[in-house]
Amino acid sequence: MIVLWILLGLIALIFLLLCIPVRFDLNYNGEATVFIRYLFLKYRVLPAPEPIKEKKPSEKKAEEKAEEKKPNPLLQQVKKYKEAEGLTGLLTLAKDLLKATGTRFGKLLKHIKLKDFDLYVLVGGKDAAEIAILYGEVCAGVYPAVSVLLGLTNCKSPHGRVSVDLDYSVKEPKVLCTASGAVRPLFVVHHGVQFILRTILPFYNKFQSAGKPVVKSAAPAANTKERTT
Repeated sequence: MIVLWILLGLIALIFLLLCIPVRFDLNYNGEATVFIRYLFLKYRVLPAPEPIKEKKPSEKKAEEKAEEKKPNPLLQQVKKYKEAEGLTGLLTLAKDLLKATGTRFGKLLKHIKLKDFDLYVLVGGKDAAEIAILYGEVCAGVYPAVSVLLGLTNCKSPHGRVSVDLDYSVKEPKVLCTASGAVRPLFVVHHGVQFILRTILPFYNKFQSAGKPVVKSAAPAANTKERTT
């Protein structure tokens, strides 16, 4: 009985930890910086922390040679699938996978609470005609995309801001972005498991079964023999 209560306590503790939001802060100004905070812990995701110990040049060369000798199993399977199903079949599989991934990611976005989002795009260049065309294309792409993002994450104005400016004196476009929000790990785990079971495994099985002969059941043949007798 004590063991049962301990297990129930552990399950309750894990559930409680999964319900505590994970907060993130993003800042982009030519280089992306991402911090994740959970309870009293803080971790920098981007830029990635530098390795403490650097390998010697001889060790790096040996590892590079070993990697070059080993064939990539994923590339080999892609080649095998292409030979069995053709280029059209490979592209169709990739399109269906991306569509399923986008659908699942869209469901996860609904659980992300985006508390602040600020995107500023400055369009510039050398040729005035090209800059004007680029400005129209950026406006046509950025505003609808950000509108969908803010709608999915329930980030309303004035917390969600986006602006696109045009400056002929600027030679290169600039992008500035800051964002902060939170998501409960429980939803990430839930959608992650659903994504693996309903998307990754079926596509993986289909991907691995390319070119393999289909095994037919011998039961119908046996039934026909019994009828003839």
